Amino acid sequence: MPTKLNNEIRISMVIFQPGYTRQVYSKQLLHEDELPYFVAGNEQILISIADTKIAPAISYESLQSSHVDNFSKLGAHIYLASVAKSELGITTAMDYYSEISIKYNMPVLVSNSIGPCDNFISAGKSSVWNDKGILLAQLDSCMERVLIFNTETNLVKQVFL
Repeated sequence: MPTKLNNEIRISMVIFQPGYTRQVYSKQLLHEDELPYFVAGNEQILISIADTKIAPAISYESLQSSHVDNFSKLGAHIYLASVAKSELGITTAMDYYSEISIKYNMPVLVSNSIGPCDNFISAGKSSVWNDKGILLAQLDSCMERVLIFNTETNLVKQVFL
């Protein structure tokens, strides 16, 4: 969602956790078509759940190796990307997400929207890879659902809405 900080508009992810202050992560690596409208964020945050540290990523930056590398150095255990990708975009990205799960020995969770998005149709296929690059679960491009990833068992459950 767009957020405003010091009269600058950023592309952000707002994180809500029971019992904790709301966190805001702002996209740090902007795509060229975003540069006329948005300013890059500059604060690295990790979402902590018990002893697990989750690194957030927003769309384009999740495909930049420097982004996941920075979070790996901060001790991230899981990489979580929120994206809006077409069929071609998500198909191309899937190999990359599998590769980084292997390289950084961490699960990768990708949430992709479905339906009309700007000038394309977002293709869904939200997915979870384990730390060995194996695709554990993937949604389709038609129905809204939720994937629940159990970090202790590495099992995934689909929830129908």
